[in-house]
Amino acid sequence: MPTNLRIYDGSTNPDDDISRFVGSANQGEWEMLVWCRMFQQTLDGPTRGWFDRMPNGCIDSWANLREKFVERFSLRRRCNKDPTEVSKIVRRANETLPNFKERWTEEMGYIKGVLEVMQISAFMTNSKCPKLARRFADQVPQTVTKMMKHVDDCWLVHDQTVHALASPKANELTIPEQTATGKGTSNPFMAGSLPKTTKPT
Repeated sequence: MPTNLRIYDGSTNPDDDISRFVGSANQGEWEMLVWCRMFQQTLDGPTRGWFDRMPNGCIDSWANLREKFVERFSLRRRCNKDPTEVSKIVRRANETLPNFKERWTEEMGYIKGVLEVMQISAFMTNSKCPKLARRFADQVPQTVTKMMKHVDDCWLVHDQTVHALASPKANELTIPEQTATGKGTSNPFMAGSLPKTTKPT
C-alpha cells in the first residue's frame, strides 16, 4: 500500500478520508478496479468489519463503494456513545464467542475515546469465557487486533476438536444457562440446550 495512504478506523470524518484517498489515487493514475481494491486495504477495525460483511456482488463501482462508505460512517459518527458504554457490551447466554466478537466490534464502532488497554480488559471480562482467560493468563495481548486474532484461534481449535456434542469440554466456550432445577446446561455452540448429564445417542 502506498505510504501516503492512511488507515481509517471510523473515528474521524469519512469525507476527509475519501478526499485523501482520491488524491492519492489520482496521483497514481490507478484504474478504477484498483481504486476499490486499494481502498479496502486502508480499512481497519469496525470499517474493515463492515466491508468484510457486505454481500458479494453488492459493490459494482468505486462511486457505489464511496456512497455506501460515507453513508455508513457519517451516520456512525452522529450516533457515537459515551466511552463508559464499553462496559455494557456483555456476552449473552445463548451467544457463541464469534457472534459476541462480531457484535462487540460493531458496537465499539459507536464508542470513541476508550483506551485500547481498557477495550481489551472489557472484552476479556465481558466475553465470560474461562478458556479464553486461561489463554491470556501468561501474556495479555497489547492490541485489540492481536486479541481478536487469539479469539479466532481459540474458537478454531474448539471448532475442530468439538463435533456435535461428543466432548465434555464443549461447555468451556459457552455461558451456562440455569434450568428450572437450578442446574447449568451446556452446548458448544448455544449455551443451555442440553443438561450436562445428557449423553448423545
